[in-house]
Amino acid sequence: MKKLSALVLATTVIASPLWAAIQTVNLSVPGMYCASCPFIVQGAIQELPGIQSVETDLDSRTAVVVFDDALTSIDNITFATLNVGYESNVIESGS
Repeated sequence: MKKLSALVLATTVIASPLWAAIQTVNLSVPGMYCASCPFIVQGAIQELPGIQSVETDLDSRTAVVVFDDALTSIDNITFATLNVGYESNVIESGS
């Protein structure tokens, strides 16, 4: 029985990355008004695990984030921006 439990656990750990997917989310960050704001938002998001890339745009007040959904979530990303003083909302998300 212990061998079976160990086998199931090992299979689960090994197979978990198969369910992970790289996701892209577009965020509205309406509080970005000055030239340093996009860098602050970008830095906060980049500190999260699983972030592949972050592109912020001051003119459109948006951020495009590519991330591994096995390591972080959209909720974590929006919380990271809020934590540095910038509320963000999902415009569009997908893989």
